[in-house]
Amino acid sequence: MTTAQQQDNEVRLPNINPAKLNGRIDALDGSRLHGWIWDEARPDEAVTVKLFCDGKLATEITADQSRVDLRRNGIGDGRHAFSMDLDDTLIAARSRLTVVGVSPATGMELELRLPAANELAAEAAIAVPLARFFDKVEILIALNRRGQLAQKELNEKLDRIAARLEENHALAEATKAETESQSEIVRRLGELDVFQLRFDGTLRAFDERLAAIRKEARAPLRQVTIILGFLSTLAAVMSFVTLAVTLWGG
Repeated sequence: MTTAQQQDNEVRLPNINPAKLNGRIDALDGSRLHGWIWDEARPDEAVTVKLFCDGKLATEITADQSRVDLRRNGIGDGRHAFSMDLDDTLIAARSRLTVVGVSPATGMELELRLPAANELAAEAAIAVPLARFFDKVEILIALNRRGQLAQKELNEKLDRIAARLEENHALAEATKAETESQSEIVRRLGELDVFQLRFDGTLRAFDERLAAIRKEARAPLRQVTIILGFLSTLAAVMSFVTLAVTLWGG
């Protein structure tokens, strides 16, 4: 068998980036066990945590809880903490408990050392209150971000309201100007009506006078009188038109 055939017959394993698990158990607060674990090669992946008692699986959780101190210490995005409740049987058998982190991608395991009772008690006195403090800080940060977003939305709404008020003000000014223009037109039309009434009265008096003159005048003068009357009427009409144009255009 040639070397090439031997290579073909070899079982090739998939090219998987090996896991780099790192973590620890922080404290045992009463009946609650706290800790964290993550895969440095896969910081976005949550690691599985298994609790064994005398080699038998007692409980299993996922290390995906968020902790501010982890994020600040460069442990991924901080969502690699875990906590599990222990019943009285598990607490009584704490010396026979084993905590193991398992990478879902590679199956690699990391046993997390369970510190002694006095060591856990000392760490709990510091770590647990500190973790709770950071949890509250995280909540305050989230509330502050929400407040900033709400303030931004409020400012945008106020800007839109101000723009609408500006538009309404401009529309009101335009409406006011148009109303004043219409009032001026109505006033001038009224003046024109008054002038037309007076002009009609003048023409009526002129016609009556012209009729009287026609009756009194001799026959040869009637044609001249008619021509003069026509010219006078034409001049009056032109004056009326001129006045109307002046009033309307002014």
